[in-house]
Amino acid sequence: SCSHSYLNPGRKVQRGMRNSQGLQFRTAAPWKSDVLARRQKHAHLPCVIHVFRNGDLLSPPFPLPLSESTPLQWDVLLGTLTKKAGLRSGAVHKLCRLDGTRVSGGEEVASGGYYVAVGNEEYKKLPYLELLVPRDSACRT
Repeated sequence: SCSHSYLNPGRKVQRGMRNSQGLQFRTAAPWKSDVLARRQKHAHLPCVIHVFRNGDLLSPPFPLPLSESTPLQWDVLLGTLTKKAGLRSGAVHKLCRLDGTRVSGGEEVASGGYYVAVGNEEYKKLPYLELLVPRDSACRT
């Protein structure tokens, strides 16, 4: 039936609609203004990022809520990450994306994204997402 294929679009279609952030956009979207309005209404809700520990394939990522209303101070964020991550190497010095690129400021952090907290050691490129996040998790990016 039509509704079935609409609810479960094929994988190929899904991938074509994703941009680099992993958000879905369709070119002709009559509901886009509605989505924007809803997003503005929920702007006060904290955005949440998921953080892996560098080189640690035993601990699942921990969620880190970030308030969108207060400007994100990078040193404060790194301090919070240091407390929550508990890295063996000590303080968290940088936050990396899963491909190893360094995030240099709060404006580069996307809600629902997965990141790796790194101390003063090198970023370890490991299959964090594949090993630590269940495959059916809805917000894999």
